[in-house]
Amino acid sequence: LGWTFATLGLHPGMAATHYTAQILGPQLAAKLLLTGELISGTEAERIGLVLEAVPDEQVMPRARALANSIAVASPVAVRSLIVSLRAKQDRGLAEALTREADSQAHSYASSDILEGIKAIRERRVPKF
Repeated sequence: LGWTFATLGLHPGMAATHYTAQILGPQLAAKLLLTGELISGTEAERIGLVLEAVPDEQVMPRARALANSIAVASPVAVRSLIVSLRAKQDRGLAEALTREADSQAHSYASSDILEGIKAIRERRVPKF
């Protein structure tokens, strides 16, 4: 895995400089982007670039397991969480709190919260 753009005489696109610096920090992003150094999946996991490094034959089973664990959660909550996680995080605490409060209000207005609470009371897995 690597960003070999500079070694090919190219500047990376698709916000690679923005997101790489945001995820890895400016120093490590600069090193990897400027040198084109290749890193292993294990190293990518260690530095926080990827969630997990697994052997090739385990990629799809692990991805399906992760997807299935998300799929059993409330669709309303999952959608609003994705919006919050993708929102520009550097706009400050006040905006984050407002965004999360709006998302919580949306969750409370959905039938998912009722099913979730009912399932807890009945000691069962919710059916969203």
